[in-house]
Amino acid sequence: ILPRAVLGRIEAYDIAHISGTNAVGVMVVVEDGEVKKSEYRKFKLRTSTNDDVASLREVLTRRFEHPEWSLPKLIVVDGGKTQMNMTSRLMDEWGLAIPVVSVVKDEHHRPREILKNPRTLLGFNERDILLANSEAHRFAIGYHRTLRGKLK
Repeated sequence: ILPRAVLGRIEAYDIAHISGTNAVGVMVVVEDGEVKKSEYRKFKLRTSTNDDVASLREVLTRRFEHPEWSLPKLIVVDGGKTQMNMTSRLMDEWGLAIPVVSVVKDEHHRPREILKNPRTLLGFNERDILLANSEAHRFAIGYHRTLRGKLK
């Protein structure tokens, strides 16, 4: 018998920019397998940079300045080990026991694998992780296009 997937709040984060210009970050929420668009958040980055890790750090810092927002049971970041490790370090620094996974993409921007910290025990549904990641990417690109004035 397979264990049931963990239900709860998943937050996914993504960054969008063109060579550091009009840089934005977003947070999306998937809760119990359903997207919660009313809880999506946009962050216009204050520091113009081509550094996705620094941009992600800024978004996470600004997000966790809101104690009134519910805490997630899982954080999903777009990228690789660097983004995952930085996010895990922030959670440790802030005393938050929130597991972090990273979705690595292939050259066609399709999910290739989900990285997790070896000490992280997960029971989350892969479908929910990938849904959160794809929603974050879609939302980030849409917000970035809006800022560039190219909304179609």
